Amino acid sequence: MQPDTRSPSVRRRAFYIFLFSAILFGLGQFHRLSAAVTLPPIAEDLGISVESLGFLAAMLFFTSAVLQVPNGMLLDRFGARKTMPVYVGISIAGCILLSYATSYEEVLVSRMMLGGGFSITMMSAYVLFAKWYPVDKFATVTSWMMAASSIGSIMASYPLAFFIDTVGWRPAYLLVAGFTVFALVLAYMVIKDEPPGYKKNAKQPASILESVRSYTSVLAFPRFFYLLAMGLVAFGPATAILGMWGGPYLEDRYQLGGVERGQILLLMVFAIPVGALFFGWMERVFESRKKVVLAAVFLEIIAFSLLGLLKGMPLWGVCVLFVFIGFLQQHYVILAAHCRASFPDYMVGRANSTLNLTSIVGVGVMQSLFGWGLVVSPENGYEISFVVIAVLLVIASIVYLGSVETIENAD
Repeated sequence: MQPDTRSPSVRRRAFYIFLFSAILFGLGQFHRLSAAVTLPPIAEDLGISVESLGFLAAMLFFTSAVLQVPNGMLLDRFGARKTMPVYVGISIAGCILLSYATSYEEVLVSRMMLGGGFSITMMSAYVLFAKWYPVDKFATVTSWMMAASSIGSIMASYPLAFFIDTVGWRPAYLLVAGFTVFALVLAYMVIKDEPPGYKKNAKQPASILESVRSYTSVLAFPRFFYLLAMGLVAFGPATAILGMWGGPYLEDRYQLGGVERGQILLLMVFAIPVGALFFGWMERVFESRKKVVLAAVFLEIIAFSLLGLLKGMPLWGVCVLFVFIGFLQQHYVILAAHCRASFPDYMVGRANSTLNLTSIVGVGVMQSLFGWGLVVSPENGYEISFVVIAVLLVIASIVYLGSVETIENAD
């Protein structure tokens, strides 16, 4: 690891940028994982059918996925300080709209605004970290951001449910909107796009049209496809369990009630920040990011294979595997660092946003996969889906072997 040559003032500013990036990303995580808690009481109050809740929950992710490519181009062209306030401002408006919603359409639009507004927080953090921190510290800083932002995931579970039961869902969203305004104002005061003396690359897009045209250079960058293959299966397997199918699986196979299911899935949530910090540490210990990612995915393959092939597994075994899968999901911080190190600074926004896009698409694919498995075989649909995920992880690992860990043809 190279010595940190940054001045004390730059390191201090970089820490503040990290802090507010983590807060804003954590707010996005809160909204991404709060649907299971907030949508049922909203549907009950507004007379929305239960069948519509899945689409309402998914629209946040769909909107975020659609915006990933333009997000990367805007970040590379205008920087995080100009783009992030606009996006997060839209999410604040969506939060307020939701707190006053009286119809299905208003809830739908507000969910889309929340998904679109917070779609930029992870990528803006990556772009800022790429310029304010040394390359060899990128995964460490990212892992700490993931760990810190998990507070938002935790708040979206039992604490939010308790607040809604006590006060109501409308005050909850107004309170979150107010806190987001406060955090955004402070973030705007603190964030600067570049440290003093930073030298821009001559290929930095000078206009949004140039950014659009140059996007093809990102897709055609040497061996980027191999990274995208792994990105497609990075978040999907664990999120499919935590965000949708873990509860029904535990109910159908082990007849667990809501409290017991929630306790097991909450353990998965707690495993996420632990995994983020662990993989951040692994990036510092091992020189090869690629080997760390492959090792983590290999363990995921074993976990999903056991879930799919072992009949009558005891509940404690399933609990351990679920938590282990949630822990392993955070190898994404290493994959993101691999992507960052494979591109020059002026392409980081577009490159990492494209990687994030494939990860979000992968979430949708994995969530749909379980539904297809249950259609094919109501009795063994879960087990079939677990095995198919293991196979997809094997295929992605084989493709990922073709990736490289240094910048090629960056000039």
